[in-house]
Amino acid sequence: MLETTRMETLDRIVLCLIMLLLLYSATIFASAYVSGAKMGAWVWERHQNQFSWYSRPLFIIPAAYYAYRHKIWHIVGFMALLATSLFWFNAPAVVSSGVSDYLEWEKKLFLLNENMWPLFALIVSVVLFLTLLFYAFWQRNLWIGLAIINLGTALKIVVSVSFGQDAGMAAIVPSLSSLFVINLFAWLLWRLKGRNSRGIDSTK
Repeated sequence: MLETTRMETLDRIVLCLIMLLLLYSATIFASAYVSGAKMGAWVWERHQNQFSWYSRPLFIIPAAYYAYRHKIWHIVGFMALLATSLFWFNAPAVVSSGVSDYLEWEKKLFLLNENMWPLFALIVSVVLFLTLLFYAFWQRNLWIGLAIINLGTALKIVVSVSFGQDAGMAAIVPSLSSLFVINLFAWLLWRLKGRNSRGIDSTK
């Protein structure tokens, strides 16, 4: 009973933190709008800061955890944070040619392309990936969920390099670093669970 109460309290604290971060997102977005910034260009410039690229596991891991615990609003909250984190960080003073070329390739393919199929395919693939991912954790199929993350990330790298060629190479390091963090976290949990199981068995 006490453990349940603690978990519920922690869940409420997490929701409050999510709301505060979303409020921060809304504040900086509104401030840029009021100042007369061209919002598309403003978001795009700030997205060139690679902190937003490397921070994705900070949202994916807790969202998967709350899918495992069937907490829908926590999942929605962390996905909203993932989306708004694109413009959390200031635009970098210097942008590497690899990053600028990759983002320019994405812009031409998905935003400036008269053919809407690439954008449609992107939206469908992202929605399908997240749906399958969180459904797996909702059903508590941890290994299937982990496999979906790895396969989805590998597919993103293949698509980026195949279609973006040299420009697409910029997606490799952030994607692999995210995979490393997520897989390391999963391995540590597996080790901890195994150690706890052996401890329980030894006390019987």
